[in-house]
Amino acid sequence: MKSLKRYLPPVAGAAVGAVIVGGVWFGTYMVHGKDSVVAMVGNTPITRSQLLAETEAYAGQSMLSELISNQLVEDAAAKQHITASQAEINQELQSIEAQNGITSQAQLQQALQQSHMSMDEFMNQIKVSVLVQKVAEAKVKVTPEEIQTYYNQNKSSLGTPEQRTLSHIVVKTKSLADQIQSDLAKGKSFATLAKTYSTDTTTKSSGGSLGTVSQESLAQTDPSIATVAFQLKKGEVSQPIKTSSGYELVLCSAITPAKIPTLEQAKKTITQDIKEQNAESEAELVADLIKSEKVDILDPSYSSVKTSLENPQTSSSSSSSGY
Repeated sequence: MKSLKRYLPPVAGAAVGAVIVGGVWFGTYMVHGKDSVVAMVGNTPITRSQLLAETEAYAGQSMLSELISNQLVEDAAAKQHITASQAEINQELQSIEAQNGITSQAQLQQALQQSHMSMDEFMNQIKVSVLVQKVAEAKVKVTPEEIQTYYNQNKSSLGTPEQRTLSHIVVKTKSLADQIQSDLAKGKSFATLAKTYSTDTTTKSSGGSLGTVSQESLAQTDPSIATVAFQLKKGEVSQPIKTSSGYELVLCSAITPAKIPTLEQAKKTITQDIKEQNAESEAELVADLIKSEKVDILDPSYSSVKTSLENPQTSSSSSSSGY
């Protein structure tokens, strides 16, 4: 799941520097001057230079690390002519919103305001995330043998499973189910009988229609009839099926066979799947990039940043050991 926190760091914690180093605090610092007063406590002023010093001490390490990482990724992408299209950025945004329950622009704006982040800064973070994935995937070389093996092992999941157009009638008693079955044998319409007798208020008005479904999806919503329904022939009605709500009769009115793509048809999808599965994490990618690029830390108080970026596993394990 793409957590919103990946893009909107909490106010508490080192990542608050996303605002500071990103331009909000630094920009106002430059405009108003280092000695401009931000707040008063009684007769004691708190200046912008004090605020900047405190926030840099609190978040400077993590944010310098993020800024260097982002620049390394953007430089690598530019060298390889890799770009993040607006469509890709929008798709990532939609995925983030969906997985975090954000259903309106107002909700997103509220989340941004709580993290003191502008929409432009947020969208740039998403852009970098897209570039990270694309640069990492570009390093993965996929062989014809890997594609063939993947195809052999995942053939069924690459295609579309068999689907059936189904309708049902739900009644309380076996005797009523038998009566309906007798009426069907006499030529009465399944849809008409469903509208007359079915106790399923969701499907009754539509003649008992369950729509076109796969066995897997039907098993999730109505497991008691899934197996029987997918053994019927086209146009066949099942025998009464005992369920928790009584008895059901199921009609299969159409069968759409499973479709399995050829290797050639599936090659692009398979290649992308293999790349995604084998792509480096962002930390691993940055570790590789920083070793091949010239990165100089000029302020000695930040000298450990480069070491931590070069050795992400060491730094992550050491930082977590204290908790």
